Amino acid sequence: MSWRPWVLCLAPALLFVSCAEGGGDTDLLDRIRETEQRVLPGLEEWGGQRVPNEAMENDISRLLRDYASYANAHHGDSTANRMLVKRAELLLGRGDARAAEAQWLDIVEGGADAELMSEALFRIGFIRETVLADTTGAMKAYAEVMRLHPGTAWSDMATDASKWLTFSEEQFIRALEQRQEDSRP
Repeated sequence: MSWRPWVLCLAPALLFVSCAEGGGDTDLLDRIRETEQRVLPGLEEWGGQRVPNEAMENDISRLLRDYASYANAHHGDSTANRMLVKRAELLLGRGDARAAEAQWLDIVEGGADAELMSEALFRIGFIRETVLADTTGAMKAYAEVMRLHPGTAWSDMATDASKWLTFSEEQFIRALEQRQEDSRP
């Protein structure tokens, strides 16, 4: 029974540590916001070109780490999922399609809400289709969107994308020609 006074002494210390950890979240979120304010305007300026300078590249690397740190500490909450979305977009913008695909897959496996889940599945298919040239993988991802989230905008886009993926080149050309004829007055 002599351990009880020690527990009473430890309780305030544990409370202090848990509050300090919350402060760490605030610091991390502040650092993320500050870095985003520096980086995001620059991203729009250089568009499809390589990052213009080392400082920008360092800020992007810091954002990637900070997004991951926040998401790992708050697994599954909506803010963490949004951090992972931003991380996936930065990875793709950096040209790392495999890492972006894996990040979207992490969002799916992490149990995101239905809206984000359908978007993540679609984005996986889109990356596979457009960047990785993996038609089979894209079709599988699109099929999952349509199966799990029917009637959503993402499902509709997956349906359209799947149609175009299954067209032969000749069918594609005929469809474009038909569209031109239909649009003539």
